[in-house]
Formats: sequence, structure tokens, C-alpha cells
Amino acid sequence: MPAADAVDGGRRTLLKAGMLGSLLLGAAGVSASLSGCTGRTASAAADYKFLRDADLVMLRALVPGVLGALLPGAGAERDRLLDDLLHRIDLSGYRLGHAGRKALAQLFDLLNMSLTRRALAGIAEWEQATAAQVQAFLERWRLSSFALLNAGYRVLIKLVSGAFYGTQAGWAAANYPGPPPGPYQVFNS
Repeated sequence: MPAADAVDGGRRTLLKAGMLGSLLLGAAGVSASLSGCTGRTASAAADYKFLRDADLVMLRALVPGVLGALLPGAGAERDRLLDDLLHRIDLSGYRLGHAGRKALAQLFDLLNMSLTRRALAGIAEWEQATAAQVQAFLERWRLSSFALLNAGYRVLIKLVSGAFYGTQAGWAAANYPGPPPGPYQVFNS
């Protein structure tokens, strides 16, 4: 049976960690609000309904970290697939209800703001982030003791993987021959 001092010390450590995390996330939220970051003041990027230019830069770094070897190597095919995935993610974000769009925008703002991106994701700039750095950041969020980071991890993974498995490249990766052509053409025409 553990000594009472050890149990109290464990509780104190847990409470301190919780307080520190809450303060960090609160400070990030306040600084984002004061800087106008969370108001989603920037308009959507050209040819997009929801995603802003900064979101596109972040997602171009995130997608290879999530999909890894499922993406084709560098070249035109990879660029086309990335563009398709970004448009699919954009449409998914746009189709969310007001509350869902707001929450997703806040997550993207958190990952785009320099202070919070560095503190919570460990990424200096998305433009220079490698797939390994993105995978390490996602793994930290997946294993975090903070439910908010776990939820952010799940949202990011589901957005990217859902968009990917809606493509022919995703079907091939899953050994799915694709939908029957007749009904597919009827529903998608």
C-alpha cells in the first residue's frame, strides 16, 4: 500500500500539471483573441470556401505527416492529390455547422499562431516542417494527458484520412475496387 506522502505528492504533481496546462491554453486563447486571430477575420483563400492561406500552408505540411508513404513521391501526381485533398478538407470544414466551423477554425488558429504552434506542436514554421516532425507532434498530442490535445489530434487525423479515403488513391490503398460505376455516376452527376 502506498504511503500517504507519495499519494499526496502524486496528486500535487497532477494538480500542478493541470494548472500549468490550463494557464498555457488560457494564455494562448487570450493572446489569440487580443490579436484578432480567433475572429477568422481573414477571408478564405482563392478557390476555397473555408480554408485561409495560413491553413493551406499548415495542411500542406500536415497531410504528408498523416499519410506518410500513402502519398506518391514528389511530382505532379503528388501535387494534384494534395490539391484535391485540400479542397476536400475545405468542403468538409465548410459543411460543418456554425459551432463545428468555429471549433475547427480555433484549432487551425492555434496551430497557425507562432507562439502556440511552437509551444504546443513544437513546429517553428510549417513551411520547413518535415513529415517526421509532424508525426512527432501528432504522437505527442495523441499521448497527451490533456483531453483538448487528444481531441485536436483526432480531428486532424480524421480530416486528412477522411479526405484521403474518399479519393481513388485512397481506394487503392485500402484495396477497395471503388463503387459500382452506375450508381456512382447517378449520385455524383
